[in-house]
Amino acid sequence: MYARAGRYLLFILSFVLVFFGLSAVSDAGPMIEFGDDAYLQADIKLQVYGETTNFGSGRTGTDDRTDIHFQRLRLSLKGMINDTWGAVFQTCGNCGSSKTPLGYMYSLATNDWNDRDVRIIDAYAIGNFSTALNVKVGLTKIPLTRANLEDCFSPLSLDRSMFVYTPYGGSPAKFSRDTGVVFWGSFFEERLKYWAGVFEGREGTNRWMFGSPTEVAGAGSLTPGMTYNTSPQPKDSFEYVFRMHYAFLDPESGSGYEGSKLGTKKILTLGAGVAYEPKAAYRNVVPVMNGSKATSDVTVLNDETVDYKAYAADLMFRYPFDFGVVTFNTQYLKVDFDDAYKTNKSPADRNTFVAGLNGQKEGWFAKFAYILPFTLGKEGRIQPYVLYEDWKFAHLLGIDDQKIKQTGIGLNYYIKGQQVRITAEYLKTRFDKETGMMGLAAPNKMKEFDTYRMMFQLVL
Repeated sequence: MYARAGRYLLFILSFVLVFFGLSAVSDAGPMIEFGDDAYLQADIKLQVYGETTNFGSGRTGTDDRTDIHFQRLRLSLKGMINDTWGAVFQTCGNCGSSKTPLGYMYSLATNDWNDRDVRIIDAYAIGNFSTALNVKVGLTKIPLTRANLEDCFSPLSLDRSMFVYTPYGGSPAKFSRDTGVVFWGSFFEERLKYWAGVFEGREGTNRWMFGSPTEVAGAGSLTPGMTYNTSPQPKDSFEYVFRMHYAFLDPESGSGYEGSKLGTKKILTLGAGVAYEPKAAYRNVVPVMNGSKATSDVTVLNDETVDYKAYAADLMFRYPFDFGVVTFNTQYLKVDFDDAYKTNKSPADRNTFVAGLNGQKEGWFAKFAYILPFTLGKEGRIQPYVLYEDWKFAHLLGIDDQKIKQTGIGLNYYIKGQQVRITAEYLKTRFDKETGMMGLAAPNKMKEFDTYRMMFQLVL
């Protein structure tokens, strides 16, 4: 315990030293103007995480482990020809980490995360025709939940929820983004806002690497480090997404949201979203066996399929009282594949889209934060917060009907708004059923683990 606390204090000192090494930060990146309306804006954004968790090293994998990595490292370009037409291009690096949402383990979807890998995460054309009608065409965010549309450089807690992403995790970008077209706009003085999107959805066959010597019910013994293929796509259909919200107090402008804001806007916004893709997966699938071992291939037993459906609802309340700014945010999400995991025994299917972290699940989170009514330094603001998450997964890490609860407490220090920010957080993750965590050297089972996390954020 003392060693873990010491490492956490070292993280704090390191982040503070980084802060005092910064003498000045501009309000935005460089802009090149062309004529009256055209411009090109460039921004550099980074988030450095320091984390320590009470498992992940040692002979059996149950000793403490620490990690420092870039959670996000982005170069963003936005160009506009005039007030109507433009484009956004954004890359992101996720450098040097073996950290995933459930601790230190192999990825739950695919293991093509290379060290210092840089990916294109946004690349879309913009058409701003009126307040009521705007369009994005290309690779952009899936507008199902408020949580996914929140700017990840203005989260209320250290980061957005780990569990609000949608399926089809053939690549990390697919969890939150997809290629398609999104129409959005607002009415009634921007209080009623809508998003309507058509996306690629599931595309072809994906792969999943297994990282732990546990059993998957009905699939036989899996081989650690082996890559398993999903069943083929039944029909190449589009995914349809619709979302709307109503702002009872001040409207929230733009095509996305901010989880935390230091301004004086009074927000009470209620939102909901739905997503649908027909014939998204086969219902009856078994792995091809080699004795007692599952091979990488699968057999589809018949033509019966299941649709992908998702439902979301959310509430944001933020109010600048005389005694400080109070924020409350809650999100509900249900992803439904009609219990296909019970008859689809493909290890890859059950751990990527049909079930797994981003497949069939249902749950919610709530976050409460309070900005203290004074400044620390010239413009620094302090915001303590608490969070709670409760999720049920159809199949996760070899266990059917697994439940996860997370509780957390943290502190945001806004040194210069969202541009320079330090966040410290303690997070406890609890499993309803004992779980053999992926990546452990031996199949030790756990019911909970603790994570101490820090983030330094800089936006230029």
